[in-house]
Amino acid sequence: MHDGKEAHYIHPKGPDHWLLKASELQVKPWRCGFNHSRVKRSVVIQPPYKSNVRSRYVEMIIVNDHKEYVKMKKNKEAVVDRSKQIANIVNALYAPLNIFIALVGVIVWTERDEIVVSSNGDTTLTNFLTYRKEQLAQEHPNDNAQLITDTVLDSHVVGKALKGPICTHEYSGGVNMDHHEVVGVVATTMAHELGHNFGMEHDDKDIKCICPEKRCIMASASTSPPSPSQWSSCSKHYLQLAFEQGMDHCLWNLPEDIVGPVCGNGFLEEGEQCDCGPPQMCNNECCDAATCKLRPHAQCAMGACCDFTTCKVKKSATLCRDSVTECDLPEYCDGQSEFCPVDVYLQDGTECGRAYCFRKQCKSHADQCRLLWGPTGQVADRQCFKQNDLGNGNGNCGYNRINKTFTKCHKDDIMCGTLQCYHLNERLEFGMESAAIQGKLYITDKDRSYTCRSVIVDLGLYTPDPGLSPNGAKCAHNKACHNQKCVPLEKLYGTKCPYNCHNNGVSTWDVGCQRI
Repeated sequence: MHDGKEAHYIHPKGPDHWLLKASELQVKPWRCGFNHSRVKRSVVIQPPYKSNVRSRYVEMIIVNDHKEYVKMKKNKEAVVDRSKQIANIVNALYAPLNIFIALVGVIVWTERDEIVVSSNGDTTLTNFLTYRKEQLAQEHPNDNAQLITDTVLDSHVVGKALKGPICTHEYSGGVNMDHHEVVGVVATTMAHELGHNFGMEHDDKDIKCICPEKRCIMASASTSPPSPSQWSSCSKHYLQLAFEQGMDHCLWNLPEDIVGPVCGNGFLEEGEQCDCGPPQMCNNECCDAATCKLRPHAQCAMGACCDFTTCKVKKSATLCRDSVTECDLPEYCDGQSEFCPVDVYLQDGTECGRAYCFRKQCKSHADQCRLLWGPTGQVADRQCFKQNDLGNGNGNCGYNRINKTFTKCHKDDIMCGTLQCYHLNERLEFGMESAAIQGKLYITDKDRSYTCRSVIVDLGLYTPDPGLSPNGAKCAHNKACHNQKCVPLEKLYGTKCPYNCHNNGVSTWDVGCQRI
């Protein structure tokens, strides 16, 4: 809870609850171990309070080591509950950045540690990231994983993470020491380490950083209370740079399953009328944060069609979701529900410039080359795409990150495999360069030479590799790419619609014809 001057924490103590000033908390001196080097249920989850079309969602798993389990008197339920509380606060800290943290899993090592947890933070981080890559991500899909340990880390370090790998399969995770009984303090540490995953540096690296508090979340060390709760201008700048590089590529989907239901996690779930986050951080006048119920005067407290000033549903025909691409359509409130209607877009296969619409996106080979390599990126000659039937690092129809094997393209599908480009930029402008596999090939054919540039971008196991030709790209006459196959346009259509809806509207993916 923030009163405008400092943060307060509500801390359970036996049957009672204490209201603690952050400035009065006794916190041992600590520092972050980051060294500036790179390397469910079936219920539909509703978007969080104040989310919008630009919101990002981090599907996070929290892993608790065996020492943490012992510390909590081997009470697994207590460990899980503490993890939920920490995640709720991390979510509240990131909400002002339009980033929402969804806890999709809590793991407790009740028998033994699955990795070697060392007092050396670097060793523990390396071991944990290997565990996430080889086991956790395959068993429990996630965008990011955070380890909570009761092991005391060396040199007063309370957390470790790498910079910039938020969506990668290799490095998206962090280590956090449970160094304080108040969950808000530990949550701030986790928010800090996650900040490194988002590409943020320590605030004291740049003397020009502006912080609205004495110390912000990305401060490198803490020697006195209170625990920070705000982001500096530098953190916001680094975050924007990460977004411009496409490091948020895996964060656009709303989670389907989260740990819960939990009142206070910011997501509306079964049995709740609203959820605006932890009571100490909720500023929604329409929602009782303690009970996740509407206040007596409120008609609504969530959704893009709720007026948070009056707590009433907005009038019919009020725009609630604008179109974001030429293949997208706007949505309007119906005057009955606080939630924006389902997102509709033009039918897959609708022509859009030099490509065809697919899942509301319009991406040609040229568009994707510019995305990867910047404004000088262009599509390479077809001779380069012929390499895709070899099934190697320079040309393929897919890369399996688990067994590290390539899929060969059938000769009819070569234009839908590895995206072959050429450009004047030697630096990859999309994704984490150190986690990408770049290819460069020179081909000579009939006295002509061709430069072929390719890349395998690590954006996790479950996100399509942008280094492959995008779905909807033209690959032949009346054909488009779909999952590395060159298919007739008819295969992209969900349902057969009259051409242009008899000139009365447009075909959409879910409801057929829609009048415009």
